[in-house]
Amino acid sequence: MFELIEYSGAARFPMRAGRLRVPDDRGDNRAMLFIPGLGGSVKGALDFLEQLQPAYPTIYGPDLRGFGLNPLETPLTGADLLLPDLEAFYQQVILPAGHQELVLCGISLGGVLATLLAARHPERFSKVILMAPAYKPHPKTFTLSYTLINTLAFLLKGKKALTQLPYGMDALTTNPAVLNDTQYLHMEPLILNAGFLLGVRDLCQKAFSEIRQLRLPTMMVIPGQDVVCDPAAMRAAFARIPEQTANVCQEYPDFYHDVLFEAEHPRIAEALLQWVDQSVSLASSLSSI
Repeated sequence: MFELIEYSGAARFPMRAGRLRVPDDRGDNRAMLFIPGLGGSVKGALDFLEQLQPAYPTIYGPDLRGFGLNPLETPLTGADLLLPDLEAFYQQVILPAGHQELVLCGISLGGVLATLLAARHPERFSKVILMAPAYKPHPKTFTLSYTLINTLAFLLKGKKALTQLPYGMDALTTNPAVLNDTQYLHMEPLILNAGFLLGVRDLCQKAFSEIRQLRLPTMMVIPGQDVVCDPAAMRAAFARIPEQTANVCQEYPDFYHDVLFEAEHPRIAEALLQWVDQSVSLASSLSSI
């Protein structure tokens, strides 16, 4: 069952999130916090998330400010409220629910935010799943000239400077079912505030640095054909994670950036559930030693 949740984001801004729940007679109170990426929505990930409900009966999906369920502030002028919004969601919605386990999962920019949350608040989460985390833009798409032009526009125009992202849907997936879907078929690249993109870049750089502090079992999903975010930076970030027996890096050589749009995304759900089972078994065996 999918339902909408309302809460107060940073600066008391009205926000919406999605929640998936299935009836459970076993008293299973495990949950997942799923963070969508730039321009994305939990509603676009429902097919994937429903496959995870045997392990996590409750899955939360707080869409980022300005996107998906929260298109109330457009264009965004800064990225400084993205993390405070998630903090507000945790305090108002997740913490009162008293879940016995909370797994953190994020895709793209959501993976960056998940990295920062897990590194700074490890006591809140049991595991972390990072899918195509956006630690560094792909240089073939986000060229040096693109970056310089937008930086200059921001310096000259400030909050009035707008820019169009240098990629469209065909850079996110090769799945014809998605590309021919009426809601995506004629979708133009996002137009965003240049200052917002600079703020996002700062968050990405911080996440790449702070991943060294990650002390939780971590699964990273890397799409080999990603031309939006740099797969090499994802591999380098995974190598920075302090060694944990339960860490795993899953590479999909033929996948594009939005791995949940790819036709074979059930492979990710299967690998994730298998990893969860293995890490749980490992933790149980270590606790008995």
